[in-house]
Order: sequence, then structure tokens, then C-alpha cells
Amino acid sequence: YTASGARYFKAAEDEQYLYYDYDCNGGGNGKKRWIIDENSPDPSQTEDLDQDGACNYHARHDSDDTYGPPRASVWQIWCGVEWVDTILHLDMVSNYTYDDGMDESNSLKLRGYFTKSCQQKEYMNNLQFEYQGVTASGSPYYKSVTSDEYMYYDPHCSGNVSGSARWVLDSDSPSLTALSDLDGDGNCSYHARAKSKDGSAPPKGSMWKVDCGGGEWKDMWVALVRLPMTTTSVTATSTTATSTTYKADGDGSKPKALLRNGAAGPQPHLFLPLLGLLALLLSGRQ
Repeated sequence: YTASGARYFKAAEDEQYLYYDYDCNGGGNGKKRWIIDENSPDPSQTEDLDQDGACNYHARHDSDDTYGPPRASVWQIWCGVEWVDTILHLDMVSNYTYDDGMDESNSLKLRGYFTKSCQQKEYMNNLQFEYQGVTASGSPYYKSVTSDEYMYYDPHCSGNVSGSARWVLDSDSPSLTALSDLDGDGNCSYHARAKSKDGSAPPKGSMWKVDCGGGEWKDMWVALVRLPMTTTSVTATSTTATSTTYKADGDGSKPKALLRNGAAGPQPHLFLPLLGLLALLLSGRQ
């Protein structure tokens, strides 16, 4: 995973990568997108993950969805002299198992950009939470496996019925009998919150308000990743491409050069193997 909480992937047969980038040149005005690139992404970054200061890559798909690339969609592909709109299909191999629901058997890992944006909460990054049961409202609650940190749903965090419902990260354990102010402090005091009308499960990926100390609350993207039951590889195929198998990767190995934005002349024979993209977790998703 990268700092945005998005998965990234590496081709099994080549040094090619598929990852999510908030701003591909780091200039602050770029679009969020999924990228196919020969350069390995820096997992500690949310922007310009290949650290080249430019938007150089094989292909892109603009998207606000960090959970995964689209199963079938139009990508812009660099063909040596121009960008060409091409439909790419991402298909799962038969031995891939993934369930993206959040039920009571879940173990969740919290991923946020705390290291640089909110150092006071750096210890929370990668905390693993285990399902504990349900509160009086019927919502699930979770506890960290390594510390006394809790995640729960509070319809009214101060007990005032005019307050907004929210998911909360807190060092106080929630009451299992109270319907509001579950930590019993009469205030909305906690590490972080994500307002939500859905008490059935915490959001997989969402903006949270995080208390970074000194009265400063910061908007931060936090992803809750369900730890997979099975880790395996996935393949993607195209009617015009050679099938290639990809698998999740995080070793940051140095990729070899292939096709770059601005390369002289169309080189489709170099790019076609990339259509065998690792399609991860996308059963039933578009």
C-alpha cells in the first residue's frame, strides 16, 4: 500500500507498476489517477510517487476511487507520438479470492498519512483493529490488537441529539449500553472522526478530521483495509494483448526502462504486455 491507502502492484514478468497518484507531478494542481509506469512508486508518498517531478508514464485513468482501478474503462495510453484512448479490461484469475465486505470476522488495518501531516498521531498508522462486537445501536466496534485504541460509531458524541453521527477513533472504550456519548465524557473528545449516516461499517476510504495537537484539526485521508483472507496473483487479458500475470509488490526494486512519455515513435509491442494488469479485488466492481 502507498500513503494514500491505495494498493499498488508489480508485473510478475516485468518491472512495470500499477499505482494511484494524487498529483503526478507534485505541483498541487494535478488530477487524481491510476497510473501504469515502469518506475516503482514510493509507498511513503501520496503525490508524484515516481519522484520524477513530471507526469511521465505509459498510461493513466483519472479517478477519485483509491480502492482499486476500474475493471473496464477508457485509459489514455502513450503510443510514442500521441495519447490514445483505449479500453482496458482487468480480469481476475480463477484462483483469486477476495471479499471486500466488512463483517464481524474482519481484521482491519488503518492507513493514513500521519507521518508528515500529523506526527502526533504517527503511531496510529498501520494499527490493526479486531472486531469486538456491537454497541447498543447495533453498530460494530473494534479494538487495536497492540494498544487501547478503539473505533466505534457514535450517533451523538456529546450526548446532544443535535450532533452529527460519526465514526470515532478514541483511546476510551465505548459503552455497550449507551446510545450516544459512548465514551461518557460529555464531550466530543477523541483522536479522529468521520461523519457518516451509515453505522453498519466504517468507511473503507474517507476524509477524517484528525486532532494533531495544539487545537489543530486536519483533514486527512484514512483508509481501512480489510486484511485479505488469501494473497494471490491476478491476471488481466485483452483481445489484442498478450496475457501477463501481476502480483502485489512492495519491494521498491529499481525498474528497467521501457516506454516513456515522449519516446520516439509508436512502440505498441512494448506496451501490450501491460494489458495483463493485476486486477486485484475487482470482482463485481466497475
